[in-house]
Amino acid sequence: MWAMAMVMGLSSLTSCEDDAWGNDNPDYKNVFIVAFAEWGPKSNNDKTYTVAQGSQTEVPVQLWCEGTRNFEAQAFVYAESQLTLGTDYQVVDADGNVLQQNSNGAWVLTWDLRQPDTTNNHRVQNIAVKALGGATGTVTLMTFDPKDVDADGKLRISNGGTKDDDTEYYVPNNKTADYEVRCLTVNYKVNVTIQ
Repeated sequence: MWAMAMVMGLSSLTSCEDDAWGNDNPDYKNVFIVAFAEWGPKSNNDKTYTVAQGSQTEVPVQLWCEGTRNFEAQAFVYAESQLTLGTDYQVVDADGNVLQQNSNGAWVLTWDLRQPDTTNNHRVQNIAVKALGGATGTVTLMTFDPKDVDADGKLRISNGGTKDDDTEYYVPNNKTADYEVRCLTVNYKVNVTIQ
């Protein structure tokens, strides 16, 4: 039930209904949402994947965008782990190619918004965590920068405060002159357990 309520809430953010987020409102026409495509049991950042040494597990990432645009949009994915990137694990694309991090430590995912949308406004691409045969442990993938927290370690959010209740807020992910990508305070992280 909770997952259905979240999906309904997200769909209202990205539809053409008479709401603030619809394409009829020019302020939100080029504001997109990035999130992990699969929801955990409680639909609140609790999705877990498991991967064996020498294998990889795909993690689908989606961008909510209705219709087409005349540009590509980029969103960022970050990781936190006690494991060592490049020794214990690697982040790769759907074809197994190693993804390179940008200067902020994020992996950049690019969506071509010039192409017709065939996914009901949920454009999805897969990344994967590949276990390299090193140590075991957990890699947490996130759509927000893990450094974007206050002194108490709480996530900074759009209202200028920090998340301390069950209310949904957005967190900036990427902003350019053409568009803005946001993530929500739900479904912004997944855990990949390397066994």
